[in-house]
Amino acid sequence: MAITLYGHKMSLCTRRVLVVMAEKGLDLELEKVDFLTGEHKRPPYIEKHPFGVIPLLEDGSFTIFESRAIARYLAAKYQGQGTKLVPENGDLTAWGTFEQWASIEYSLFHVRAEQVLVQKLFNPSKGIATDEEAATAAVARLRETMDVLENTLGRQNYMGGAEFTLIDTFYLPTVDYLHYAGEGLSQEKYPNLHAWWERVTARDSWKRVTAFTSG
Repeated sequence: MAITLYGHKMSLCTRRVLVVMAEKGLDLELEKVDFLTGEHKRPPYIEKHPFGVIPLLEDGSFTIFESRAIARYLAAKYQGQGTKLVPENGDLTAWGTFEQWASIEYSLFHVRAEQVLVQKLFNPSKGIATDEEAATAAVARLRETMDVLENTLGRQNYMGGAEFTLIDTFYLPTVDYLHYAGEGLSQEKYPNLHAWWERVTARDSWKRVTAFTSG
């Protein structure tokens, strides 16, 4: 049975899953849930997702939500198709390293980036004034994390190590939105992060997703 992804093209979490689908050569099809009008908080969607957020994926009779969980599911189900994205089964060292860097994205980078995006992008788009003090503090915390990532990428090409993995797909949509918020990866300040960004955005998967979501 066909995979159905429920989400919205403006949602960075939806885009995170779309990148994985593109890397795996899956059709980019999206059942629109208009979170801008609150559709995700009303039936019938709220009956599928008890927390009322996007995205959600249906694969036959199986339903899964949370973008990173969906990404892991797709990477495991289609492990032999498209880009590998995760370590070999049974390679505990590789998996330990993978989960270490995946945790950094979720618990440090994304948490801090989201605070910046709320103040500098999401709130203004809703007509809510930016809290400049909160924005300044959020940017400072994010830059502490970015400095560590900058140093890390001086030793490896990708966020999880030598190869492009699921971890890079987790970063992609958030970093893209940071550019719109005025906190992009300048070559002058972050040469290693900038080089990483050039590598990952040159991939066919990202080009497919940006073309798909720009229409």
